[in-house]
Amino acid sequence: MSPSIVMAQENQPKPKVTVTAAEMKPVSLTEVFTGRVVAVNRVDLIARVPGYVKSINFKDGSTVKAADVLIEIEPDSYEATVTEIQGQIQAAQAAKKLADIELDRQQKLYAKGDTPQAVVQKAEAQQGEADGHVLELQGSLQNAQLDLSYTKITAPFDGRIGLTDLSVGAFVSPEGGTLLSLSSIDPINVTFPVTEAELLEFRARRAKASDSEPLKLQLILADGTTYGESGSIEVTDTQVQSGTDTVLVRGSFPNADGSLIDDQLVRVLVTDPTQDKSLVIPAKALQKDQSGYFVFTVGSDDKVEKKPIQLERTEGAEAVISSGLTEGDQVVTDGLQRVHAGIEVSISTPQSTPSATSGN
Repeated sequence: MSPSIVMAQENQPKPKVTVTAAEMKPVSLTEVFTGRVVAVNRVDLIARVPGYVKSINFKDGSTVKAADVLIEIEPDSYEATVTEIQGQIQAAQAAKKLADIELDRQQKLYAKGDTPQAVVQKAEAQQGEADGHVLELQGSLQNAQLDLSYTKITAPFDGRIGLTDLSVGAFVSPEGGTLLSLSSIDPINVTFPVTEAELLEFRARRAKASDSEPLKLQLILADGTTYGESGSIEVTDTQVQSGTDTVLVRGSFPNADGSLIDDQLVRVLVTDPTQDKSLVIPAKALQKDQSGYFVFTVGSDDKVEKKPIQLERTEGAEAVISSGLTEGDQVVTDGLQRVHAGIEVSISTPQSTPSATSGN
């Protein structure tokens, strides 16, 4: 090689690279699970008494308040039964009053010796029978009034009505099955399965953490958008699901606008902010070959060194490193295509990079 060529190589500018120092800092952990939206309350309403539908006081898909009358069944025959029993009670009470009077009269006669004891005992029996008849009719009245109340089917809680095929004039009965479904809206639950191994790993990590913060939940909807409200863990099931080795976890989310729908499929992002400090570098510094992950670092002599590392996980734009680096190591993040082990480089920062100028 001629001296001119050697001199030309020596005079070539050093490749410019951008470096970032590996640092120890708290890093939250985020896992993604497939979940399903589940209404806190959901009920299928059926008729509790037979009859013809008098009125329907809702529209399919509408929201209703607790105690709203949703369906009215013709009450005429039930009202008539109540009135009839009330009349029977009045008659029975009159008969009881006569029995009371007769018993009092016979007891006075018996005290004077003007009537035998058997007559008094008969009067007592007649009074007891009259008392029993009044009580029996009062029980029948309560049942009749209850049946009458069932002619109005009300909402047991605030919620949204599902699709129905009910019509005014249709005959309904307890044997006729579901008339409509009602699901609560706000708040709403999301359930998602977590593997037993993930749950054990999570508990171990939380146990080692110096501080403990509540888990944060976010939802990714079917169109890829993020649901605007965050949620929280409500309960973890106490048993492992047979066949899948998973534990069902339930979270709760605000749903004031009703945009989350019962049985909707979502992705659940679970973020654990409770973390001790970890060694972190930008994820874009990661390189990989047949031996595994590695990074390029720049020493105090401005020379590049290739360092194999153990990657624990990535969190967004950051990579958590379990071994291979120490805090303060200068890791190459930009200009990777221009470097290799042993080369001498010129270190630059994004702030010092000259901006493009037209005409140059």
